[in-house]
Amino acid sequence: MRIVNLDVQNFRGIRRCAISFPLDTRLVCLIGAGDSTKSTLLKAIEWILWPTWNLQASDTDFSDGDTGKPIMLRGTFTELPDGLLSEDKFGLYLRRPNVPISPNVDDEPKDNEPICLTLQLTISDSLEPKWEIVCNRLDAKPISLSDRKLLSSGSIGDNYSRDMYWGRHSVLQRYADSKSALRGAYTSALRGVAKDADFSSLDQVSEKIIEVGKEYGVAFSANVRNGFIIQNTSVSTSVGLFDGYAPLGQRGTGSQRLLSMGLNVKASDNGAILLIDEIENGLEPYRLCSVINVLRQKNSGQTIMTTHSPVAVAECTINEILIVRSKQGETKVHFLKSDDTETNKTIQAEVRKNANAFLCKRIIVCEGKTEIGFIRAFDTYLSQCKKIRIAYNGIGTADGGGDTIFRCADVLLNCGYDICLFMDSDLEKEKPDKAALRARGISIFDWDEPNAIEEQVFYNTPLVLANELVNIATEEYGLDVVSSKLKAQKIPHEITGEVIHLLEMGQDVQKSIGTIAKHKKVHWFKRIDLGESMGDVVFNNWNMIDAKSTLRKIMGDLYRWVIRNDQTRVREPS
Repeated sequence: MRIVNLDVQNFRGIRRCAISFPLDTRLVCLIGAGDSTKSTLLKAIEWILWPTWNLQASDTDFSDGDTGKPIMLRGTFTELPDGLLSEDKFGLYLRRPNVPISPNVDDEPKDNEPICLTLQLTISDSLEPKWEIVCNRLDAKPISLSDRKLLSSGSIGDNYSRDMYWGRHSVLQRYADSKSALRGAYTSALRGVAKDADFSSLDQVSEKIIEVGKEYGVAFSANVRNGFIIQNTSVSTSVGLFDGYAPLGQRGTGSQRLLSMGLNVKASDNGAILLIDEIENGLEPYRLCSVINVLRQKNSGQTIMTTHSPVAVAECTINEILIVRSKQGETKVHFLKSDDTETNKTIQAEVRKNANAFLCKRIIVCEGKTEIGFIRAFDTYLSQCKKIRIAYNGIGTADGGGDTIFRCADVLLNCGYDICLFMDSDLEKEKPDKAALRARGISIFDWDEPNAIEEQVFYNTPLVLANELVNIATEEYGLDVVSSKLKAQKIPHEITGEVIHLLEMGQDVQKSIGTIAKHKKVHWFKRIDLGESMGDVVFNNWNMIDAKSTLRKIMGDLYRWVIRNDQTRVREPS
């Protein structure tokens, strides 16, 4: 089973939200800033699929505490149990995905499209939950508790430990009915023979526990069995699983969560919908990557998870990542994947190497690696001189991939990120794209035409700093290589030992060193570390650069963009 559409109204921090989940993946990763309502979306799905009648709602579950507007949670599901599809059940209510519940809108199933049922939970000010199957053609039809239990889901949040014990809300209940076994075992224990208590009817889950442990990377030192949890010489009210004589409930957070995930996945023949809040909790990076790959390989069911971990984000593909944004009670979910193949390749590469950026609220989209390194040096300068970091304002950097920078910018804008561009001005063909973005209110920090960053830096730095920049290249590529390039362009210089000394020259001639540096066959600074080294020369000597220069102006403008929400610091770096 899997969910294809979710509608939420007046539930906690969400006044309204409508999501269409991707149909080409069984793994969905929700990312977004804190308070973007990611966990609330998981809770909405959990409530829709609640397996009992006693759902405990309160006034605080209503958006803004307004009980005058009912909570409405609606999920559209496909890959349904056969028991729900007959005409005497809900066969007449079958519908298509991605069609809103609205009168006069055709939702009849079509060929070559998944068939779905829409389950709606409504909670009024009486706090009584009401579950119904709805469609656009018929009046709503109540669904019984026994039918709802056919819709299998599991939720892994802070309650993972309950799945190590037999109880009403434990996933173990799906493997065996514990009531009679526990009653007999308690009676036996109270008669003083706890060590001989018979839990054999529950031990059928042992093989499944061992199987899950092997698949999800949790080892056991002995046979897994069931036994009393004894506390302070009394019999506790629960029975739990043991690894030999050690309760599984005493294992680490990560191991318990992994076992809970695996048990939930395997608890339904139709494939459960597994809801995992902050999947990274308790897991080392290698275990986190492993479990994501295990969940991705499921051939039935669906996993919807949230994360704040760059490791988890980097492990996902862009068709698995959904960006969640919340503003004034309206939650929107954006797809990171676009319709452009080349842009998708660039975005996917950026996710793999720089997942941190996608967990930020704001992004400086850099044209390439040189610019990213330069921004790193700028960030260090701000830390040392202004006591701030760009991360303090929720800002990260992303590599726009050169020619794909504008398409990347469009994707990030459509996903709700607040962005600016940091790029060159050496390509005439980019002018219309820059103008279009500026018309949308997007800041673009670029140089005098037709300069690349290397040309602008060499043009605006004094000769002593230009010498330092040239010798960064000398240390990296060798004295002879750099000197030969300078000689070819008639750049006046001399060599002393292993160091190049530039001789006096005009600004235009000095700028031509930058032209050499940016050339595709040279690329003196086309690495993040070398771009950072270039930036260090600039910002470590900021006062030596003319205050009226374009270099000072552009970096001052970028500084103001970085701190624009902090009006106490709006002044150019000095």
